[in-house]
Amino acid sequence: MDEFQCIEKFFKKNGFPVNQLLFNRFFVGVGDDASVFKLDKNFPLVVTTDMLVEGVHFSSEIDPFSLGKKVLAVNLSDLAAMGAYPLGFTLGLGLNALNSSWLLAFSRGLFEVSRNYKCELLGGDTITHKSSCNFFSVTALGYLEGERVLKRNGMQLGDDIWVSGDLGEPITALQLQKESKKLLQPVPKVALGLKIREFATSSIDLSDGLSSDLRHMILASFSGNSDKIFVELYFEEMLKCLSQNMVDWFAGKKDNLDLVMLALQSGDEYELCFSAPVDARTKIRDIGKNLNLPLTLIGSVRERSSEKNFHLANNRNDGLVWLKSLTNNFAICICTTFNNYCVWIFMLSYTYSSSIC
Repeated sequence: MDEFQCIEKFFKKNGFPVNQLLFNRFFVGVGDDASVFKLDKNFPLVVTTDMLVEGVHFSSEIDPFSLGKKVLAVNLSDLAAMGAYPLGFTLGLGLNALNSSWLLAFSRGLFEVSRNYKCELLGGDTITHKSSCNFFSVTALGYLEGERVLKRNGMQLGDDIWVSGDLGEPITALQLQKESKKLLQPVPKVALGLKIREFATSSIDLSDGLSSDLRHMILASFSGNSDKIFVELYFEEMLKCLSQNMVDWFAGKKDNLDLVMLALQSGDEYELCFSAPVDARTKIRDIGKNLNLPLTLIGSVRERSSEKNFHLANNRNDGLVWLKSLTNNFAICICTTFNNYCVWIFMLSYTYSSSIC
């Protein structure tokens, strides 16, 4: 059982809320990047919580200034995925010592992100303990303008798949023990989430890796019918998304296919992946230019029955994400089972025409 199956089995409720004030006020409940409910029809509230544990989410050697920035930024990334404006946050600290110089640097990083995104510290709790590892929990609050909210379960057949920024640097930095500002000080794409909220059909922030997060979107969007759907990623477009640091660090050691496969598994990216109708392409490219943020069309949502060579999956959780090359005539099926990656490679013989323009 992985963490997502744990949430689905034990903590996701399908019945009425226990608090009658919330009856008919939930937009989004447990299972998305954040929950959304409305106490006022013009002011839907968005709530998300993330916990960071030393040795799991960050190294004990991370500098406290970067850690302070990351603790809040990863929560704001969840708000970005919902298309929400940041409002405020609470902070829980579990520390093995109260070191003044460490806390000063940590708070400087925390409040820099707080100021940049106009997200106010509202309160929290601090404890000291005898364990060797520190941990942090942040609950961030955001709000929506109007009732339109981005969710991970709105993906439609025929949609384009887009991703912001570049991919692959965090996993490469961890493997090669390189210093990476993106890994240590992620930048939440709040402005992008606000821009795409009116037309994107689904959205997720990339914390677990593109291939895993795409599977979450497919399973949420096509519940009960995911065996008929897959996401096709374009190998040549994925090459454009690779982090330059990743390419430089692996120069002469890995070929392009190896780099793309590694980037698909790279967590801690905190970019946005979203689906949108084909007719939104011009609008999305204009948004990227205005934000000075690369936005790449990396794939599309396809119907499995239309690809006769794709009938190999023996259950609906297999074969959801494929990587296809237009020039090298191959396709790779990426199957994730819990935290293990299985890769099946098939040479495709049929003629394929791209829908990218």
